[in-house]
Amino acid sequence: MEGGVYVNGVLFDKEGHLTEETLKLLKFGNLKDEDLISILDHISDCQKCSGAFADSFKDDELADAPLGFQEKVQIKIKNKKQSTITFSFYCAKVAIAASIALMMVFSNGLNFLASTKTSYVKPVDFSVLNSINTNLNSFSQKIIKLEVFNNDKEKK
Repeated sequence: MEGGVYVNGVLFDKEGHLTEETLKLLKFGNLKDEDLISILDHISDCQKCSGAFADSFKDDELADAPLGFQEKVQIKIKNKKQSTITFSFYCAKVAIAASIALMMVFSNGLNFLASTKTSYVKPVDFSVLNSINTNLNSFSQKIIKLEVFNNDKEKK
């Protein structure tokens, strides 16, 4: 049995496929909701039954597509292809940029750029920061020594 559950003998045959009567009931919409759900679930999985249901319609029974439907579908297909091409170009650009970045990193290109001297860049003066850092360091050392001295007094 392909793609379905044997519900009852009226809807499905012994092999688990839809009977001719079930196909007619489905075609004309004369089924209970529970039966309809199980039949549609079966048709979605069973190629034989879905083909039999599609073949049960004659050409004059099928509805005509609304005006402009074909053009809308073709435009959507064209837009989908265009977005796929755009995405492919984007991926190619990213891959090329990543390759160039990796080549620069591993070919010492960045070292060359860093070693070139420019006259308009002035080095930063860290003397003020160094003096603040030294003062803070000496202050913290004094506090630590004072605490050690006070703890020694208390222990005695």
